[in-house]
Amino acid sequence: MWDGVGPLSFVGEVDLAALSATGHDPGVALPAAGRLAFFVLDDPGVYGFADAAHLDSYRVLYLSADGLPVAAPAGTQTYAERELAGRATLTAPDSFHPILPGTFGVDAHADYLAWLDHPVNSADFIDAMGRLRGDSPRHQVGGWAIAVQGPVELEAAHDEVRRRRSADNGLTGPHRPDQHTIAAETDQWVLVFQVDSDNDIMWGDAGTLYWLARPEDLARGDLTNIRFVMQCC
Repeated sequence: MWDGVGPLSFVGEVDLAALSATGHDPGVALPAAGRLAFFVLDDPGVYGFADAAHLDSYRVLYLSADGLPVAAPAGTQTYAERELAGRATLTAPDSFHPILPGTFGVDAHADYLAWLDHPVNSADFIDAMGRLRGDSPRHQVGGWAIAVQGPVELEAAHDEVRRRRSADNGLTGPHRPDQHTIAAETDQWVLVFQVDSDNDIMWGDAGTLYWLARPEDLARGDLTNIRFVMQCC
């Protein structure tokens, strides 16, 4: 529940024992048993999906044991259940993620056009990556997020810097932190779960939902500092 607003919608869950049994490495530290359940505000009449400025508008719960199923609260958006199997896939950072130009020795801020001309940003390379990732829908646990509108890790970083600025100084309003601060903060966030639009289930305009966390929090089993991003066309 988001106090004063209403219930969150249940989007999906990850069976951690089943994931562990596949032998696939999601690239993030997750428990070997139990379930992760993902929720988000999905009520266009109120805010329309989660607001990244409100931690109570999205949630991730770790369930160590199976419980009894309960009906969704009245007024909550619900979806037809689908069971998905897992397979390993190749992922890579978005071309606008700060880590990528640095990996190739390009200063994208000093010479942005040079970075756009790099082979990793060519149509052929991007098409090849798309084929390796497979067809939509692209639901995903761990790895690099498949962004719709730029790196979701970067969005989480900007959100975190704004939060700290507000908490430390009581300041609000427009603020553009320096690129080094943003790049360092972007490195602190990794994808936990990504849910794509899927046939009759549509997030905005063919969008995708993302939940992110800090690796050190996941290693401790701490899911209290999750960030959420929603992107669409």
